Amino acid sequence: MDPDQVIKTFTLLLLLGVAQSAVSETSPALGLRNIHFLIPAGPGGGWDGTARGMGEAMIKSGLVANVSFENLSGGGGGRAIAKLIETASRQQNTLLINSTPMVVRSLQ
Repeated sequence: MDPDQVIKTFTLLLLLGVAQSAVSETSPALGLRNIHFLIPAGPGGGWDGTARGMGEAMIKSGLVANVSFENLSGGGGGRAIAKLIETASRQQNTLLINSTPMVVRSLQ
């Protein structure tokens, strides 16, 4: 399998596992046209690089047409999770970059 196909397959599996909401704007590749990443850290860090790398791969592979990013640091990721929960009905194509410890911390 060539590297482009590996990236496309990985991204597709990741999106199917993470994004569980319906999106009104569609594209033939995945049913999504726009993706918005909510990044629970400041620009330039690991989470930021992960989100931007995934967004670039998604565009290059043709899975989505547009990707946007929003950095929201604070509270060990708590501010970003709270925003995602509070705005979920308005942001159905938003993905939060996170980790298990950040989610567990938010549940406490």
